[in-house]
Amino acid sequence: MIGVFAKLFGFFMGIIYSFFKLKKTKNKVAFISRQGNEPSLDFRYLISELNERYPQYETVVLCKMIPSGIVGKISYLFEMLRQMNALAASKVVILDGYCILACMLRHKKDLKIIQIWHALGSFKRFGKSILDMEGGSSSRVAEAFKMHENYDLIATSGGECVKYFAEAFGQPEEKFIPIGIPRMDYLTDANEAEKTKRAVYSVYPQLDNGKKAILYVPTFRDNPQDTERLRQKTEELKNAVDFDRFNLVVKHHAVDTGLEEIYTASKDDDLSGSAFMGMDFMCVCDFVITDYSSIIYEALLKDLPLYIYCFDGERYIDERGFYIDFWKDIPAVYGKTALEIYGAIADGKTAPAEKAEAFKKAYVDKKFPSVTKVYGVVIDELVRGVYDGRYNYGAKTNE
Repeated sequence: MIGVFAKLFGFFMGIIYSFFKLKKTKNKVAFISRQGNEPSLDFRYLISELNERYPQYETVVLCKMIPSGIVGKISYLFEMLRQMNALAASKVVILDGYCILACMLRHKKDLKIIQIWHALGSFKRFGKSILDMEGGSSSRVAEAFKMHENYDLIATSGGECVKYFAEAFGQPEEKFIPIGIPRMDYLTDANEAEKTKRAVYSVYPQLDNGKKAILYVPTFRDNPQDTERLRQKTEELKNAVDFDRFNLVVKHHAVDTGLEEIYTASKDDDLSGSAFMGMDFMCVCDFVITDYSSIIYEALLKDLPLYIYCFDGERYIDERGFYIDFWKDIPAVYGKTALEIYGAIADGKTAPAEKAEAFKKAYVDKKFPSVTKVYGVVIDELVRGVYDGRYNYGAKTNE
């Protein structure tokens, strides 16, 4: 049934798209995402770079999450018409997730599509790596909707990620450009860090109290029982912290509440809001606790000691699976209880520095002073039809 629906959907969308393709292609770069309703940090960096250094190119931004419910999904068809218009009129389209029309439709020959995945590193298995598994799509759906096809270049944050992303996208390794992700510039920019610190303190001045700060950024749980257990374990962490010595920031996953909770005097004095991202709080925090989140890579780029609070590790890993060895590869201190985690922080225990550096080089290798500028060059050359593949995996400059 799904195959029939996909064929009909693709057929009718293809007919509509054929009329859009009659329009003249422009020197336009389109950014398309369904990860959020506002452009991501990566998109913002790239748009700023193009507007500043390549003003001859028009940029268009289409960011809209697929609404829940039948009515919401039907309304998304109007957004798909906007996407068709952008795909037909642009020289380069940049994605940060799966886009149905970008993958399903037959495009003009001069259109180039770059996939910049929304997560750093290669951590939890996704895409075609988990077809027909819990949490993944069915292989029939993936084939019917041509999941992750039509990409010309696929970005990764490091060379070690390529083999895993090649599996997840079902694409050959030579299509990958392991040049980094634009947000790596943000994470390693001292001026940006200082600006973000001032912004955080302006909203939460209580954090600027001279005490060390702990950031806890847990992964979203997708069923009520696991969500409730996460709540209990978060409460245990709050009970474990000595607030005479430390502040605690809890940043919930965007799919959960997206809220941040700030504790500076006791577990009962919380402030809450939704003003910042987890990586923003890294500019005012000294330690990062997480569990199964790719935010480990952001923490390592900020040179912050990492702690893995894995109270449900066996269950979570069995259900999803990881590209890396979760228990051995990550340069972190592990603990299954809040007292273990807090005790490690209070005692100054950290993972070996040499292990952290080796892991960073493999998975979040910042080869260039400005990753964003390199993207600008690649996009410019793609628009002009002169990109020579020098940043592709396996090329002499990128081996």
